Amino acid sequence: MTCVQAQFTDRYWTFGDSAAIDFRNLNTPVPAQSVLRARGTCASICDSVGNLLFYAASPDVHLWLSPNNRNWGYVLNKNHQLMENGDSLSSLLLYQEMIIAPNPANSNQFYLFTCGVSNPPAGFYYNVIDLTYNNGLGKVTQKNIQLQNFEVSDGLAAVKHGNGKDWWVVMKPTSNSIALDAFYFYLINSNGINGPYIQHIGYPVQYGDFLRLKFTKEGNKLFAMSTGNLFESYDFDRCSGLLSNVNTIHQQDITPPYKNYWSFALSEDATKLYSTSNYLGSNQDTSYLVQYDLNSTQILNSADTLYTFIRPTVPGLLQAGPDKKIYLSSLDESYDCAFFYLYCDTTHNYVTDNLSVINAPDSLGPACNFQPFSFNLGGHRTYVGLPNNPNYELKADSGSVCDTLHVGLNELTNAKGNLFVFYNAQWKKAFINADKLRGKNYVLTLYDLTGRVVYKEFGKLEGDYFTKDLEMSGYASTLYVISFTTEKEKLVKKLVKN
Repeated sequence: MTCVQAQFTDRYWTFGDSAAIDFRNLNTPVPAQSVLRARGTCASICDSVGNLLFYAASPDVHLWLSPNNRNWGYVLNKNHQLMENGDSLSSLLLYQEMIIAPNPANSNQFYLFTCGVSNPPAGFYYNVIDLTYNNGLGKVTQKNIQLQNFEVSDGLAAVKHGNGKDWWVVMKPTSNSIALDAFYFYLINSNGINGPYIQHIGYPVQYGDFLRLKFTKEGNKLFAMSTGNLFESYDFDRCSGLLSNVNTIHQQDITPPYKNYWSFALSEDATKLYSTSNYLGSNQDTSYLVQYDLNSTQILNSADTLYTFIRPTVPGLLQAGPDKKIYLSSLDESYDCAFFYLYCDTTHNYVTDNLSVINAPDSLGPACNFQPFSFNLGGHRTYVGLPNNPNYELKADSGSVCDTLHVGLNELTNAKGNLFVFYNAQWKKAFINADKLRGKNYVLTLYDLTGRVVYKEFGKLEGDYFTKDLEMSGYASTLYVISFTTEKEKLVKKLVKN
């Protein structure tokens, strides 16, 4: 199948009680409408100019009303109608259980990933949406295909591969039967869904905690935050899908300055992180919106309280918008029907009818210009959730190995050293030699065509020469890329194993 590239955006948000925002004019986003009545989980995707293609959510049905049927997720088309076969998706009633990833091989097909944190429908699932059906309104052609059967955290994330066309989707288990320091990555490429690629790193997330996972705008870092007060960051390699350099900013189950981390969002330049705490399920009467300076050597100590919420107002989810501002949803608990996260039809006030906005998120302290309850939803209402949309507009990681793969495996020439690679089929070895090298330390990496790391070696150089015989008897016969990197240069060559 021929790979295709299409540009998608998240210029139309759908959330809450019939609420939406139209970002097609980034300078003046305007309130719009949907047909949702969802307290939390929602996701949407648009074409390159911001026209809505479809959206999905978990509706508000009380758990105790349907204890034996928790397949409540659904997909709506661009005309705000239920998509054909778009009902009964495996998903509960939480907050970030869905995410949409385009199919790199077909610009009319999309994967909708969903998860369940308890039984039923515990597990990790995908659905296939095809917009060639019903005159562009679409159809769910595959539904509730289970990839894993254990409990999965409420917090899915996705980011474009470094080649600018494929996708990584990441989730974490919450089951006590699975190693809780595990990250599960899936690679979405022209061959379909590949993986999982499992990495054990970071502080183990305890069972039952909500977990928020978010990539920076450029996709080179992943942040994790849980209601158990875990706060971590990782470097992320968009080519290999590997995490590294974990920074545990705050350990789980140790009381931080602000209890019950609930949501967070990152500034455009990835130097500021904004977090809400949330007293739902506790006896607290106050919650906070806090800014952290990620350039600080003591990130926790840089906490700056921007706003204090007093019960019955509850801060919800933070989400960075395509206009570089950050939006915050809120819930009003003062009405009996709000206990079920469904307002009475007559309930309208400044909390229910508005989002709060951080207008200059790259700026420190008051200069970030937080304006509470300042974006009016045009008569529609917000609950706790906002769309869990990735950065659809992220470009290829320019100059990286996988960007080189994408543009045709051109050799890099911006180095003074030389790299020579030869594969001997009889000995099943790759002979790797380099000379005229600069630097003292090296990293030798072997990538497959998806950009996944299949071999990696670190070492110190002795002089300006390097040689290695790499045993490849267990490797598939295909095309590889070898990257040899020092602190001063990078050399890249193709390798064909036959």
